[in-house]
Amino acid sequence: MVKQLEHEEEQKVKTLAEAQRIIGSNIEIEPNFQFFLLSIIEQNNSVPVIVTDKNKNPIFMRNVSEDIESDSEALQEEIMEMESTYEPIAIELGDIKQFLYYKNSDLHYKLQYYPIFLIVIISIFIWFTLWYFKNLKRTEESFLWAGMAKETAHQIGTPLSSMMGWLELLKMEDVNEQAVGEMEHDISRLNVITERFSKIGSKPELKENDLIEVIQKTIDYLRVRISSSVQIKFESKLQSANIKLNEALLSWVLENLMKNAVDAMKSKGEITVKVEENQQNYLIDVSDTGSGISLRKKNDIFKPGFTTKKRGWGLGLSLAKRIIEKYHNGKIYVLKSIPNKGTTFRIEFSKNG
Repeated sequence: MVKQLEHEEEQKVKTLAEAQRIIGSNIEIEPNFQFFLLSIIEQNNSVPVIVTDKNKNPIFMRNVSEDIESDSEALQEEIMEMESTYEPIAIELGDIKQFLYYKNSDLHYKLQYYPIFLIVIISIFIWFTLWYFKNLKRTEESFLWAGMAKETAHQIGTPLSSMMGWLELLKMEDVNEQAVGEMEHDISRLNVITERFSKIGSKPELKENDLIEVIQKTIDYLRVRISSSVQIKFESKLQSANIKLNEALLSWVLENLMKNAVDAMKSKGEITVKVEENQQNYLIDVSDTGSGISLRKKNDIFKPGFTTKKRGWGLGLSLAKRIIEKYHNGKIYVLKSIPNKGTTFRIEFSKNG
């Protein structure tokens, strides 16, 4: 369409130049024919034209803006622009020679850039559609896992309350105190798990806590519950770091990362938990000496349902990401992973909350 319009405008300008030549010549013209020639010039309402003498002094112009017409410097710039676009058409008037300069109409320029504009609009629309459906899918998955966690907490809660009641009765009877103590400890642990699941299903309360103390408690708890062939080291350059967090959920995330590390090392190796800081954030690195994560799997490990274990639902890291990023406004990601040497997960918490 652009090429066709360009050709039509070129033909229109040549016809206009011929009409201008005939009118300006000394040939006697019949009134009707003269009117016809003038109408050719008058009917050009789109293509900008400027007729000049041999020294580029304007004699006649049409479809040129008033601002350019009234400014001699701008008019010369317009003539130069027209000359760079199309070669001027010479109009022979006996001994006098005039030149017709022209350029394409506004419609031509609009049509020329319209496809680009259209492609940009379509691209934005496609991008927005993909972004919308991606977020919609994430939201649905998020509600699904949150609902599942809340329902699990509800289902565990009923028999747990009953077990706590029976435990109190056992304490009143002449029963082995060590056995009762172990049962009490396990029920207490089940209560913590139930609390964690219930908080996943609703927005948890964040309280001011010492991050170092929470990490130390979690490591102390886990150290006696994993293989003796796994050594856990805790390194911190900070004595304390007070931020708003949910202790039960953060502890769950750290347990999850360390238990995954134990599995990756086949229950033999070293886990290092390191705490550092920069100007904006507190940084928690959990490193292991396990098999590492392949580049292909690195982008999938936080997706719900993804697991490399024969037994497992693939919810651990997905829930960890939700806890850190949705509830604590932090970040969790794989900092580095080297095959057969180990993996480092990093958690970032803003100092400003």
